[in-house]
Amino acid sequence: MLNFATAAIGSSAPLPTTLVDPLIAERTVFSADRTHRFALFRYWGDPDDYACGISMNPSGAAEDVGDPTVDGMVRRAKEHWGVGAYYQLNVMSIRGTCSSDLATTAVVNLPENDEWIRRIAASARIVVVSWGNPGHKSGRGPAVETILRDVCTPAKVCCFGRNKNGSPVHPLYQRIDAPLVPYFVQG
Repeated sequence: MLNFATAAIGSSAPLPTTLVDPLIAERTVFSADRTHRFALFRYWGDPDDYACGISMNPSGAAEDVGDPTVDGMVRRAKEHWGVGAYYQLNVMSIRGTCSSDLATTAVVNLPENDEWIRRIAASARIVVVSWGNPGHKSGRGPAVETILRDVCTPAKVCCFGRNKNGSPVHPLYQRIDAPLVPYFVQG
């Protein structure tokens, strides 16, 4: 994607203004009012051989536009992870570019989000968690960890490293070729 979109907290994602690949349109999932995003999809090869990333909350990215985090993760998946597609998921489903605005809204996550995380993470070849400190402090990070322990083998859940509080670091400031490390400690 060459253009980036931002989103005010809880704003509706605009409908695409250009023709969108039908598979991207089908696999990118919003709430009916488009204020919550459950899954964002990109592909360049086998669409069923994919990695998924689980970050904080959706920004402005949609079917026809990206954002720096999503585009960086797609590039990593293409160039370094050997998959044919990528799903962006989030611990919170509410759209908003600035995570500091999350405190201004009553509903940051719809229950459907957890079901999409279950469904997509279960079949992913690689799951990269990266919700950072805010996702951990909100309680949503630990809730998603529980989901991942239920639907994934621990070996396929990775991160770029951990913050002091144990949360997975956000990818935006990581090198494109940063190595992935196991998220769940084997013991």
